Amino acid sequence: MTRTSTPRIVDFSTHLSGPLASQLLAEMGADVVKVEPPRVGDGNRGLEPFIGGRGMFHLATSSGTRSLEISTRSPHWGSVVAAAAQWADAVIVGTRPADAVARKLDFASMAELNPRLVYCLISGFGESGPWKDYLAHGQTIDALAGAVHLQWEDGLPTTAPGWRSAGAPLAGVFGALGVMSGLARQEREGCPQHVSISLWASALWWQWRDANCLVNLGEPWQEYRDLGSRYSMYPTSDRRAILVAPIEEKFWKRFCNLLELPAEWIERGSWAKSGMEFGRGGGHADEKAVIAAAMRSRPLAEWWQLLSNAEVPFAPVLTLEEALTSDHAEAERIMSRTTVGETSAQMVSSPIRFADEADRTLSSPPELGQDSASVLADFGLSPSLARDLVP
Repeated sequence: MTRTSTPRIVDFSTHLSGPLASQLLAEMGADVVKVEPPRVGDGNRGLEPFIGGRGMFHLATSSGTRSLEISTRSPHWGSVVAAAAQWADAVIVGTRPADAVARKLDFASMAELNPRLVYCLISGFGESGPWKDYLAHGQTIDALAGAVHLQWEDGLPTTAPGWRSAGAPLAGVFGALGVMSGLARQEREGCPQHVSISLWASALWWQWRDANCLVNLGEPWQEYRDLGSRYSMYPTSDRRAILVAPIEEKFWKRFCNLLELPAEWIERGSWAKSGMEFGRGGGHADEKAVIAAAMRSRPLAEWWQLLSNAEVPFAPVLTLEEALTSDHAEAERIMSRTTVGETSAQMVSSPIRFADEADRTLSSPPELGQDSASVLADFGLSPSLARDLVP
Protein backbone atom coordinates (compact mmCIF):
# COMPACT_ATOMS: atom_id res chain seq x y z
CA MET A 1 0.00 0.00 0.00
CA THR A 2 1.38 3.41 -0.95
CA ARG A 3 1.24 6.00 1.81
CA THR A 4 -0.73 9.13 1.04
CA SER A 5 0.62 12.62 1.64
CA THR A 6 -2.07 13.13 4.31
CA PRO A 7 -1.56 10.69 7.22
CA ARG A 8 -4.57 8.45 7.76
CA ILE A 9 -5.31 7.79 11.43
CA VAL A 10 -7.93 5.40 12.79
CA ASP A 11 -8.61 5.94 16.49
CA PHE A 12 -10.19 3.06 18.42
CA SER A 13 -9.63 4.72 21.81
CA THR A 14 -12.10 6.23 24.26
CA HIS A 15 -12.06 8.84 27.00
CA LEU A 16 -9.15 11.29 27.07
CA SER A 17 -5.64 10.19 26.11
CA GLY A 18 -6.23 8.53 22.73
CA PRO A 19 -8.80 11.07 21.53
CA LEU A 20 -6.47 13.88 22.56
CA ALA A 21 -3.66 12.24 20.54
CA SER A 22 -5.84 11.96 17.46
CA GLN A 23 -7.12 15.52 17.94
CA LEU A 24 -3.55 16.82 17.93
CA LEU A 25 -2.85 14.84 14.76
CA ALA A 26 -6.00 16.27 13.16
CA GLU A 27 -4.78 19.78 13.99
CA MET A 28 -1.56 18.94 12.17
CA GLY A 29 -3.54 17.95 9.06
CA ALA A 30 -4.14 14.21 9.48
CA ASP A 31 -7.33 12.54 8.29
CA VAL A 32 -8.67 11.10 11.55
CA VAL A 33 -11.47 8.54 11.78
CA LYS A 34 -12.77 7.84 15.28
CA VAL A 35 -14.29 4.38 15.70
CA GLU A 36 -16.87 4.82 18.46
CA PRO A 37 -19.18 2.47 20.37
CA PRO A 38 -22.93 2.94 20.05
CA ARG A 39 -25.02 5.37 22.09
CA VAL A 40 -22.26 7.00 24.21
CA GLY A 41 -19.42 7.34 21.69
CA ASP A 42 -15.87 7.76 22.89
CA GLY A 43 -16.81 8.72 26.45
CA ASN A 44 -16.18 12.45 26.10
CA ARG A 45 -19.46 13.35 24.42
CA GLY A 46 -21.60 13.52 27.54
CA LEU A 47 -19.11 15.00 29.99
CA GLU A 48 -19.98 18.37 31.50
CA PRO A 49 -19.63 21.28 31.13
CA PHE A 50 -21.45 21.91 27.85
CA ILE A 51 -20.67 24.55 25.23
CA GLY A 52 -23.41 25.12 22.69
CA GLY A 53 -25.00 21.86 23.73
CA ARG A 54 -21.80 19.81 23.24
CA GLY A 55 -19.52 18.52 25.96
CA MET A 56 -16.38 20.62 26.35
CA PHE A 57 -14.22 17.47 26.37
CA HIS A 58 -15.83 16.35 23.11
CA LEU A 59 -15.13 19.73 21.51
CA ALA A 60 -11.52 19.58 22.68
CA THR A 61 -10.87 16.05 21.42
CA SER A 62 -13.03 15.57 18.33
CA SER A 63 -13.13 18.78 16.29
CA GLY A 64 -11.83 18.15 12.79
CA THR A 65 -12.34 14.37 12.97
CA ARG A 66 -14.84 11.90 11.47
CA SER A 67 -17.03 9.42 13.35
CA LEU A 68 -17.75 5.77 12.56
CA GLU A 69 -20.23 4.12 14.94
CA ILE A 70 -19.92 0.36 15.39
CA SER A 71 -20.47 -2.20 18.11
CA THR A 72 -17.86 -4.82 18.91
CA ARG A 73 -20.80 -7.27 18.82
CA SER A 74 -21.59 -6.41 15.22
CA PRO A 75 -21.08 -9.35 12.84
CA HIS A 76 -19.11 -6.93 10.69
CA TRP A 77 -16.67 -5.89 13.46
CA GLY A 78 -13.84 -8.07 12.15
CA SER A 79 -14.20 -7.00 8.53
CA VAL A 80 -14.40 -3.31 9.47
CA VAL A 81 -11.30 -3.58 11.68
CA ALA A 82 -9.44 -5.32 8.85
CA ALA A 83 -10.47 -2.67 6.33
CA ALA A 84 -9.55 0.12 8.75
CA ALA A 85 -6.10 -1.37 9.37
CA GLN A 86 -5.46 -1.71 5.64
CA TRP A 87 -6.60 1.87 4.94
CA ALA A 88 -4.73 3.51 7.82
CA ASP A 89 -1.16 4.65 8.14
CA ALA A 90 -1.54 4.48 11.92
CA VAL A 91 -4.06 3.22 14.44
CA ILE A 92 -4.47 4.35 18.03
CA VAL A 93 -5.85 1.87 20.53
CA GLY A 94 -6.64 2.94 24.08
CA THR A 95 -7.21 0.06 26.48
CA ARG A 96 -5.54 -2.55 28.64
CA PRO A 97 -3.29 -4.91 26.67
CA ALA A 98 -5.51 -7.95 27.35
CA ASP A 99 -8.61 -6.08 26.19
CA ALA A 100 -6.85 -5.15 22.95
CA VAL A 101 -6.19 -8.84 22.30
CA ALA A 102 -9.81 -9.73 23.05
CA ARG A 103 -11.07 -7.25 20.45
CA LYS A 104 -8.43 -8.23 17.88
CA LEU A 105 -6.91 -4.77 18.25
CA ASP A 106 -3.49 -5.96 19.41
CA PHE A 107 -0.31 -5.27 17.47
CA ALA A 108 0.15 -8.81 16.12
CA SER A 109 -3.38 -8.98 14.73
CA MET A 110 -3.30 -5.56 13.11
CA ALA A 111 0.25 -5.71 11.76
CA GLU A 112 -0.69 -8.95 9.98
CA LEU A 113 -3.38 -6.98 8.17
CA ASN A 114 -1.05 -4.14 7.17
CA PRO A 115 2.75 -4.64 7.19
CA ARG A 116 3.26 -0.86 6.91
CA LEU A 117 1.08 0.00 9.90
CA VAL A 118 2.11 2.16 12.83
CA TYR A 119 0.33 0.76 15.88
CA CYS A 120 0.03 2.92 19.01
CA LEU A 121 -1.34 1.40 22.21
CA ILE A 122 -2.15 3.90 24.95
CA SER A 123 -2.74 2.04 28.21
CA GLY A 124 -2.88 2.93 31.86
CA PHE A 125 0.27 1.14 33.00
CA GLY A 126 2.04 -0.24 29.95
CA GLU A 127 2.28 -3.73 28.53
CA SER A 128 4.32 -5.46 31.25
CA GLY A 129 4.63 -5.47 35.01
CA PRO A 130 2.21 -6.37 37.81
CA TRP A 131 0.00 -3.30 37.22
CA LYS A 132 -0.59 -3.79 33.49
CA ASP A 133 -4.16 -5.07 34.01
CA TYR A 134 -5.18 -2.39 36.51
CA LEU A 135 -8.11 -0.22 35.50
CA ALA A 136 -6.99 3.35 34.84
CA HIS A 137 -9.27 6.28 35.44
CA GLY A 138 -7.97 9.84 35.46
CA GLN A 139 -6.62 10.73 38.87
CA THR A 140 -5.91 7.09 39.76
CA ILE A 141 -2.94 7.23 37.40
CA ASP A 142 -1.46 10.27 39.11
CA ALA A 143 -2.07 8.77 42.56
CA LEU A 144 0.02 5.72 41.66
CA ALA A 145 2.70 7.98 40.15
CA GLY A 146 3.14 10.06 43.29
CA ALA A 147 1.81 13.09 41.44
CA VAL A 148 -1.27 14.00 43.49
CA HIS A 149 -0.84 17.06 45.69
CA LEU A 150 -2.65 16.20 48.91
CA GLN A 151 -4.04 18.21 51.74
CA TRP A 152 -6.12 17.11 54.73
CA GLU A 153 -9.44 18.67 55.69
CA ASP A 154 -11.42 17.50 58.74
CA GLY A 155 -9.35 14.35 58.87
CA LEU A 156 -9.98 13.43 55.24
CA PRO A 157 -7.45 13.51 52.38
CA THR A 158 -8.29 15.61 49.34
CA THR A 159 -6.49 17.14 46.40
CA ALA A 160 -5.00 20.60 46.84
CA PRO A 161 -6.90 23.49 45.23
CA GLY A 162 -5.87 24.08 41.63
CA TRP A 163 -4.33 20.63 41.17
CA ARG A 164 -4.88 19.05 37.75
CA SER A 165 -4.02 15.54 36.59
CA ALA A 166 -1.05 15.14 34.28
CA GLY A 167 -0.88 11.49 33.22
CA ALA A 168 -3.92 11.28 30.94
CA PRO A 169 -3.41 14.48 28.90
CA LEU A 170 0.35 13.98 28.66
CA ALA A 171 -0.19 10.44 27.36
CA GLY A 172 -2.23 12.03 24.56
CA VAL A 173 0.62 14.37 23.70
CA PHE A 174 3.12 11.50 23.76
CA GLY A 175 0.69 9.39 21.75
CA ALA A 176 0.66 11.94 18.93
CA LEU A 177 4.45 12.25 19.12
CA GLY A 178 4.78 8.45 19.12
CA VAL A 179 2.61 8.12 16.02
CA MET A 180 4.63 10.71 14.13
CA SER A 181 7.90 9.08 15.23
CA GLY A 182 6.51 5.69 14.23
CA LEU A 183 5.61 6.96 10.77
CA ALA A 184 9.15 8.26 10.31
CA ARG A 185 10.66 4.96 11.51
CA GLN A 186 8.36 2.97 9.27
CA GLU A 187 9.53 4.95 6.25
CA ARG A 188 13.15 4.15 7.15
CA GLU A 189 12.76 0.53 8.17
CA GLY A 190 9.84 -0.62 6.02
CA CYS A 191 8.24 -2.74 8.74
CA PRO A 192 5.30 -2.23 11.11
CA GLN A 193 5.95 -0.17 14.22
CA HIS A 194 4.69 -0.91 17.71
CA VAL A 195 4.46 2.22 19.87
CA SER A 196 3.47 1.89 23.53
CA ILE A 197 2.39 4.83 25.69
CA SER A 198 1.62 4.55 29.39
CA LEU A 199 -0.45 7.12 31.27
CA TRP A 200 1.43 6.19 34.43
CA ALA A 201 4.85 6.68 32.82
CA SER A 202 3.64 10.00 31.44
CA ALA A 203 2.68 11.17 34.93
CA LEU A 204 6.10 10.10 36.21
CA TRP A 205 7.87 11.90 33.37
CA TRP A 206 6.04 15.11 34.24
CA GLN A 207 7.91 14.99 37.57
CA TRP A 208 11.29 14.55 35.89
CA ARG A 209 13.12 17.10 38.05
CA ASP A 210 12.14 15.41 41.31
CA ALA A 211 12.36 11.89 39.88
CA ASN A 212 15.90 12.32 38.54
CA CYS A 213 17.09 13.86 41.80
CA LEU A 214 15.41 11.20 43.93
CA VAL A 215 16.85 8.19 42.11
CA ASN A 216 20.35 9.67 41.90
CA LEU A 217 20.68 11.88 44.96
CA GLY A 218 18.07 10.54 47.34
CA GLU A 219 16.11 13.76 47.64
CA PRO A 220 13.68 15.72 45.44
CA TRP A 221 14.57 18.83 43.49
CA GLN A 222 14.38 22.06 45.43
CA GLU A 223 11.15 24.02 45.82
CA TYR A 224 10.70 27.13 43.71
CA ARG A 225 9.86 29.04 46.86
CA ASP A 226 13.35 28.25 48.20
CA LEU A 227 15.35 29.40 45.17
CA GLY A 228 16.53 32.61 46.82
CA SER A 229 16.17 36.37 46.44
CA ARG A 230 17.22 36.45 42.78
CA TYR A 231 14.55 33.99 41.63
CA SER A 232 11.57 35.05 43.64
CA MET A 233 8.18 36.77 43.61
CA TYR A 234 7.69 40.25 44.99
CA PRO A 235 4.65 42.46 45.62
CA THR A 236 4.04 45.66 43.70
CA SER A 237 2.38 48.81 45.04
CA ASP A 238 -0.98 47.71 43.59
CA ARG A 239 -0.72 44.32 45.33
CA ARG A 240 0.15 42.30 42.26
CA ALA A 241 2.85 39.63 42.22
CA ILE A 242 5.84 39.78 39.91
CA LEU A 243 8.53 37.14 39.47
CA VAL A 244 12.06 38.39 38.88
CA ALA A 245 14.87 36.09 37.72
CA PRO A 246 18.16 38.04 37.32
CA ILE A 247 20.29 34.97 38.02
CA GLU A 248 22.87 35.56 35.29
CA GLU A 249 25.62 38.06 36.06
CA LYS A 250 24.69 40.56 33.34
CA PHE A 251 21.03 40.53 34.38
CA TRP A 252 21.88 40.93 38.05
CA LYS A 253 23.95 44.02 37.34
CA ARG A 254 21.11 45.56 35.33
CA PHE A 255 18.65 44.71 38.08
CA CYS A 256 20.83 46.26 40.78
CA ASN A 257 21.18 49.46 38.77
CA LEU A 258 17.47 49.67 38.00
CA LEU A 259 16.41 49.22 41.62
CA GLU A 260 19.35 51.29 42.95
CA LEU A 261 20.42 48.44 45.20
CA PRO A 262 23.62 48.80 47.28
CA ALA A 263 26.58 49.22 44.94
CA GLU A 264 28.58 46.45 46.63
CA TRP A 265 25.84 43.94 45.73
CA ILE A 266 26.61 44.23 42.03
CA GLU A 267 29.70 42.05 42.39
CA ARG A 268 28.04 39.56 44.71
CA GLY A 269 27.61 36.11 43.27
CA SER A 270 29.11 32.68 42.77
CA TRP A 271 28.79 32.74 39.02
CA ALA A 272 28.93 29.23 37.58
CA LYS A 273 30.30 28.29 34.18
CA SER A 274 26.79 28.61 32.81
CA GLY A 275 26.77 32.23 33.90
CA MET A 276 24.05 31.63 36.50
CA GLU A 277 24.37 32.53 40.14
CA PHE A 278 24.69 29.14 41.79
CA GLY A 279 22.50 29.87 44.80
CA ARG A 280 20.09 32.20 42.98
CA GLY A 281 20.57 34.59 45.86
CA GLY A 282 19.91 31.92 48.46
CA GLY A 283 23.13 32.71 50.26
CA HIS A 284 22.32 36.40 50.67
CA ALA A 285 19.65 36.58 53.34
CA ASP A 286 19.75 40.38 53.49
CA GLU A 287 18.72 40.89 49.85
CA LYS A 288 15.09 39.79 49.87
CA ALA A 289 13.68 42.43 52.23
CA VAL A 290 15.50 45.23 50.42
CA ILE A 291 14.34 44.06 46.99
CA ALA A 292 10.78 43.65 48.30
CA ALA A 293 10.75 47.22 49.61
CA ALA A 294 11.98 48.53 46.27
CA MET A 295 9.43 46.53 44.28
CA ARG A 296 6.61 47.89 46.46
CA SER A 297 7.40 51.39 45.26
CA ARG A 298 5.71 51.05 41.85
CA PRO A 299 2.61 49.41 40.35
CA LEU A 300 2.77 46.38 38.12
CA ALA A 301 2.36 48.31 34.87
CA GLU A 302 5.41 50.46 35.61
CA TRP A 303 7.60 47.51 36.56
CA TRP A 304 6.47 45.67 33.46
CA GLN A 305 7.75 48.51 31.30
CA LEU A 306 10.93 49.22 33.30
CA LEU A 307 12.08 45.60 33.57
CA SER A 308 11.26 44.98 29.92
CA ASN A 309 13.27 48.03 28.82
CA ALA A 310 16.20 46.98 31.01
CA GLU A 311 16.07 43.43 29.55
CA VAL A 312 15.89 41.75 32.93
CA PRO A 313 14.07 38.38 33.05
CA PHE A 314 10.75 38.84 34.82
CA ALA A 315 7.09 37.85 34.60
CA PRO A 316 3.97 39.38 36.08
CA VAL A 317 2.01 36.55 37.71
CA LEU A 318 -1.14 36.61 35.57
CA THR A 319 -4.40 34.79 36.04
CA LEU A 320 -5.35 32.24 33.40
CA GLU A 321 -8.02 34.64 32.14
CA GLU A 322 -5.48 37.45 31.78
CA ALA A 323 -3.13 35.17 29.82
CA LEU A 324 -5.89 33.95 27.49
CA THR A 325 -7.18 37.45 26.76
CA SER A 326 -3.77 39.05 26.32
CA ASP A 327 -2.69 40.68 23.07
CA HIS A 328 0.08 38.09 22.91
CA ALA A 329 -2.42 35.20 22.98
CA GLU A 330 -4.26 36.81 20.09
CA ALA A 331 -1.06 37.36 18.10
CA GLU A 332 0.11 33.78 18.70
CA ARG A 333 -3.30 32.37 17.69
CA ILE A 334 -3.56 30.38 20.89
CA MET A 335 -7.19 29.47 20.31
CA SER A 336 -8.52 27.29 17.53
CA ARG A 337 -12.05 27.87 16.33
CA THR A 338 -14.88 25.51 15.56
CA THR A 339 -18.66 25.64 15.38
CA VAL A 340 -21.41 23.87 17.27
CA GLY A 341 -24.57 24.32 15.24
CA GLU A 342 -24.98 28.07 15.07
CA THR A 343 -22.59 28.65 17.98
CA SER A 344 -18.94 29.57 17.54
CA ALA A 345 -16.59 27.94 20.02
CA GLN A 346 -12.91 28.32 20.86
CA MET A 347 -10.53 25.70 22.18
CA VAL A 348 -6.89 25.99 23.20
CA SER A 349 -4.94 24.53 20.29
CA SER A 350 -1.58 22.81 20.24
CA PRO A 351 1.47 25.10 20.42
CA ILE A 352 2.82 23.74 17.13
CA ARG A 353 2.65 26.51 14.57
CA PHE A 354 3.49 26.52 10.87
CA ALA A 355 4.81 29.81 9.56
CA ASP A 356 2.24 30.03 6.77
CA GLU A 357 -0.70 28.94 8.90
CA ALA A 358 -3.60 31.34 9.41
CA ASP A 359 -6.02 31.12 12.32
CA ARG A 360 -6.64 27.47 13.04
CA THR A 361 -10.24 26.54 12.21
CA LEU A 362 -11.48 22.99 12.59
CA SER A 363 -14.70 21.43 11.37
CA SER A 364 -17.43 20.85 13.93
CA PRO A 365 -17.03 17.78 16.11
CA PRO A 366 -19.05 15.05 14.41
CA GLU A 367 -22.31 13.66 15.63
CA LEU A 368 -21.92 10.05 16.69
CA GLY A 369 -21.73 7.93 13.53
CA GLN A 370 -22.45 10.79 11.16
CA ASP A 371 -19.63 9.70 8.83
CA SER A 372 -20.18 5.93 9.01
CA ALA A 373 -21.28 5.49 5.41
CA SER A 374 -18.57 7.68 3.87
CA VAL A 375 -15.85 6.15 6.06
CA LEU A 376 -16.91 2.64 5.06
CA ALA A 377 -16.63 3.72 1.43
CA ASP A 378 -13.13 5.05 2.09
CA PHE A 379 -12.25 1.71 3.69
CA GLY A 380 -13.39 -0.04 0.51
CA LEU A 381 -16.55 -1.44 2.08
CA SER A 382 -20.17 -0.96 1.11
CA PRO A 383 -21.72 2.17 2.66
CA SER A 384 -24.91 0.18 3.14
CA LEU A 385 -23.18 -1.77 5.92
CA ALA A 386 -23.61 1.28 8.16
CA ARG A 387 -27.13 0.28 9.14
CA ASP A 388 -25.89 -3.14 10.37
CA LEU A 389 -22.99 -1.93 12.55
CA VAL A 390 -25.11 -1.14 15.60
CA PRO A 391 -27.26 -4.08 16.82
